[in-house]
Parts: sequence; structure tokens; C-alpha cells
Amino acid sequence: MLRQQAYGKMLILSLLSISSFFASLNQNIYTPVIPLIRDSFNVSIHWVNFTVSSFILTIALVQICLGSVVDRKNQKRLLILGVVLMGISTTICAFTDDFLLFTICRLIQAVGAGIIPLVTITMISHVFEGEERGNAMGTYQIVLTLAPALSPVLGGLVGEYFGYEGIFLFLSVICVILLLSMMYGLPDSGYKIEYSQKQDHFLQTYRSVFSNRVVFMMMLISFFVFFIYFAILVFLPLLLRDHYHVDLQYIGLLYLPLTVSMILGSVLFKKLQRKIALGKLYRATLFVMPALIILFGIFHTKTIIGLSTLLFLYGVTIGFAPPLFSTMISNKISEYRGAALGLFNFIRYSGMAIGGMFTGLSQVLPSVFIFTSLGVLLLIVSLCQYPLFMRKDL
Repeated sequence: MLRQQAYGKMLILSLLSISSFFASLNQNIYTPVIPLIRDSFNVSIHWVNFTVSSFILTIALVQICLGSVVDRKNQKRLLILGVVLMGISTTICAFTDDFLLFTICRLIQAVGAGIIPLVTITMISHVFEGEERGNAMGTYQIVLTLAPALSPVLGGLVGEYFGYEGIFLFLSVICVILLLSMMYGLPDSGYKIEYSQKQDHFLQTYRSVFSNRVVFMMMLISFFVFFIYFAILVFLPLLLRDHYHVDLQYIGLLYLPLTVSMILGSVLFKKLQRKIALGKLYRATLFVMPALIILFGIFHTKTIIGLSTLLFLYGVTIGFAPPLFSTMISNKISEYRGAALGLFNFIRYSGMAIGGMFTGLSQVLPSVFIFTSLGVLLLIVSLCQYPLFMRKDL
């Protein structure tokens, strides 16, 4: 009986992880064919880039809108809705020659892609308890981390032989397979939680989330963590091309240390959370990460080997942080868990979006100053949690 329950949980975890992988795939597989989209629709590159930025913004907004109600809805049905929206919109994108309709369908696709990660991470937090929850969050993050690494390669291959239409048709086929798997592989209950008390409205829900000081500080930290991460990510091509004079065809290879180490970071979290209290892991992360960013700021222009080494170590902390944060938030908040996780996702996406734009300052200020200052800023924000450490609230 216990073995059957364990198998059932692993099946659910596998389906949920693959679903979020697919949602991220929809976002990242599009990047290599941006020039092809521009030429096919004969529009400005700015309009094509708008479909990229609006996709991320839409996903972020869905986290807030859905987060306040996700715990009270049948989550299996929400997942199916997300996949159906993505399936219909991707099919239209494959066949339309109207750029306005194409853009609208990309936004609908983003709504579906926004529903999936919030519902999956909420379901995982309900299905698993205690140490199992941390282990499941680690597995989930490992699968999710693979998407940004594999998506551009897959998009480039499919786009080269079948055009952008082939990419969207490929996504449509995956939608059908995923939909059938969800219908027969996930429990009908959807792990909806029933509450006896009066349901709070939108603002009351998020006020309750923010009233927890520990969760509030974790949200603040997560914004800066992902803000800095994306600032570094967007800055790397400029650094490699302009400073180290690396050919464009090799720049992608130098992202590998970061990608591989992020996966290792998630694996490391799975192992350590079984042996070390989450609060101790959290405190260690808050001091190791700023130190690595400061070192990156000081040494990123010195040697490419040193740069790769720092990116590898920094990637471990980036892979470590999301499952750690999401597990701790799930443990701290039970009634509004979906809202809290949705807010966490929204803040992550917001930090990434703003961090990407922030790198433009490198045209005005020295990059050494920018990234060293960001590391110091993250350290200061981390030290603001020192009173919580002393009270052992973490």
C-alpha cells in the first residue's frame, strides 16, 4: 500500500514537473527564430521583441491574479485549462499570417504558461509534506532548470528545418500529449482545499501573506536575487563579445557552466535539506550569494577562466535558491499557500524583467562598479534579516 502511494506521488510529481518544463519551453524555444519572425511578418524587430517581453509580463500578472484563489479551485482543471489555452493559441500561431493575431495568440499562450507553474508548485506543496516536500521541490527545480538550456537548441534545430511554423506545430502536438496525460494521470480531486471560514478578497489575501515578516523578507530577497541574476545573464553576451572578443558561435557554450551548476545546485539542495535545517541553509545562501556577486564584480574582466569559475559557483546558488525559498514559503504559510507561491513567482519574474533592463547602465557606468554595488546591496538586504536570525524565526 505504501509502495503504491509512493508510486502515485512520483507519477504526480513527474507530470507536474514536465508540465512546468513545457510551460518554460513555450517561453524560451521562441528566442532563436526572432529574426525569422521579423522577416516572415515583415515587421520591426521592436514589435517582435514586444512579443517576448509581453509574454514574461503576462506570466507574472497571472501569478498575482490566480494566486489568491488557486488553493480553493480544482487544480487539475486549472492545469487542463492552461494546456488547452496553450494548445489552441500555438496552433493559430502556426497558421496565421496576421502579426496582430499572432501577437494576441502569444499573449493567450502566456496566460496558459502562467497558470501551469503556479498550479504545479501549489499541488506539489499539498501532495508532499515535511522532508518529502523539500525533496520534491528540488526535483521540480531540476527539471525546470533544463528548459532554458534545451529550449534555444531545440528551437534553433526545428526552426532551421521547418520554420517558425514547425516550432508552434511541435508545441501543439506536445500539448495534446500532455493534456491526455493529465486527464488520466492526475487525481480528480486536484488537491483543492476547502475552507470553512469566509473567503477573503484579493487584497485581504495578500495582506495576510505579507503580514508574515519572514515571508515578506524572503519575497524582498527573492526580488534582488533574480534581479541580479538576470542582469548578469543579459550582460554576459556583451562582456564576452566586446571585452573578451569571443565569436558569436561560441558565446552560447560559455553559458554551460552556469546552466550545469544550476542543476547541481538543485541536486545539492535535495541532499542537504535532509540533513540540515532549512533556516541554516537559508542563512548560508544569503551570505554566500552576495560574496560571489561581489567577486564577480571585481574579477569578471580579468580572465575568462576566472569568469567561468565564478559563474559556475554562482549558478550553484541560483539553482539552490528557488527550491529553498518555495519550500520555506510553503512551510510558513498553509491557508494562503497558493497566493504566497504566486506572489513569489510574480516577484521572481518582475526581478528578471527589471534586471534585464538594468544592464543598460553598463553603457554609462563601469560594469565593475555596477555588479560590485549590486553584491553589496544584496548583502545589506540580507543583513536586514539579522533580527529574525537572532529570534530563530527562520
